[in-house]
Amino acid sequence: MPPLAAVAAVVIVIVLLLVLNGPGHTSGPGPALQPPTPLATTPPVTPTRTHTPTPTPTPTRTAPVEEPSATTTPAVAKAPVTVLNNSRRSGLASRAAAQLSSGGWRIAEVGNFTGRIPVSTVYYVPGQKAVAQNLAHQFPAIQRVHPRFSGLPGSGLTLVVTREWPA
Repeated sequence: MPPLAAVAAVVIVIVLLLVLNGPGHTSGPGPALQPPTPLATTPPVTPTRTHTPTPTPTPTRTAPVEEPSATTTPAVAKAPVTVLNNSRRSGLASRAAAQLSSGGWRIAEVGNFTGRIPVSTVYYVPGQKAVAQNLAHQFPAIQRVHPRFSGLPGSGLTLVVTREWPA
């Protein structure tokens, strides 16, 4: 069979399938197998396809989520803070504690630290990192946030202030 005849045969088969399966065609036994109906008593019945619409989901509305702005302090609980002076400036820890207190932080203890810390640092216990970061965010003079090390006085958050603390 030449190629053109083969293509024509395929097209004819596709057209026949479309006609047989198109609208208005029903599957099932043909008229020869159905019982005859009297012509005068009942009108002919034409089968129709019914379309049941698929329900469209109704979108649910949720309340808008408010993102914190860069200028707001994160809503993190405040923990008691031990404030330690690591400088030769007399009373620095007390002045720093007063600043923290006026910022809404509870002061657990005030004292001195005899080790050597290079810059003002807040130390936190496990689970309190976000609270320590909140404190550092509120008081920019805190230059570092680190996990608590053994031998550090106080419990929870401990702020060691150094000579650059603005007080």
